[in-house]
Amino acid sequence: MRPGASQLVSRLVRLRLKAEDYVESFANRLSGTFLSRPLELRWINSEDRQRFHSEGYMVIRDVVPECTVNNAVREISAFLGADLDDSTTWYRNAPENDGIVPMHHAQSLWDIRQSANLYEVFKAFWGTHKLMVDINRCLFRPPRHPQWPTISQSDIHWDTDPRVAGPGSLQAVVLLTDVYRNGGGYQCLPDIYQNLENWLDQNARRIDFDISDPGLKNRKTKQIEGKAGDVILWSTKLPHGSAVNLSRRPRIAAFVSMQPPADSIERSAALKKCWLTKQAPDGWRGLPGQLETEPGAPAVLSELGLKLIGVLPWD
Repeated sequence: MRPGASQLVSRLVRLRLKAEDYVESFANRLSGTFLSRPLELRWINSEDRQRFHSEGYMVIRDVVPECTVNNAVREISAFLGADLDDSTTWYRNAPENDGIVPMHHAQSLWDIRQSANLYEVFKAFWGTHKLMVDINRCLFRPPRHPQWPTISQSDIHWDTDPRVAGPGSLQAVVLLTDVYRNGGGYQCLPDIYQNLENWLDQNARRIDFDISDPGLKNRKTKQIEGKAGDVILWSTKLPHGSAVNLSRRPRIAAFVSMQPPADSIERSAALKKCWLTKQAPDGWRGLPGQLETEPGAPAVLSELGLKLIGVLPWD
């Protein structure tokens, strides 16, 4: 931690220290045993869990508050110099980013990460209150345009190697705009997820297999429609991506996930450093438009936010 960082942490804690009303859930973990008993939870029900088990994803509605969503849309648009009332300004992001916005530390993005509702969703999923949040990026995918033919097309990929043994982990995206079919939204291939080992045996046992371009773009996908504030959670074993955007509006979203901390000391130190310095995590650097240090003071975090990055203990 850089000189003076501990004093800054203490000051930020005092700025916005507040209690969070946690409601303990009794979900089991990703292994599949979560289907074995009835659950009465506000956020994740048995149907959601069955869909995750059988198709690799679930959709939780009305999670992130409207004010937080609106602030995130405003800050993401401002980062890109995009005016949502002027479509000529929607294409200023580097084409090679294909909609990925290399911004991590806007206050609104941290407000999403420390959203009490979102935390409750992940707590219900994992069955533990002790979680750590990631620092991920966001998305601004304008409608397909002949002047920029490479962007906002259909895409299917994996972010981690599906050939690695084990159940995989968890990814999620918060919708910041309403998304309908062919509006650039989340899409996936549950049929491959359901028969993953067979598909991998037939298609992915070669050394040059590319998880970012596995040759699935021509498959018929399942597109997930949703409203701003909804959250989509999916297994890292599920091939997924963004649908073509044939609508008249940009699709805007924020990636975020929470998981039980495995290497909490090392990971917490990295999270605190990123938060205080306003730099991207090491693995997310290098995109065109990426700032070495985002401007302004570190985001103000609630008590929950500070726990989610390991500044405050859970117990």
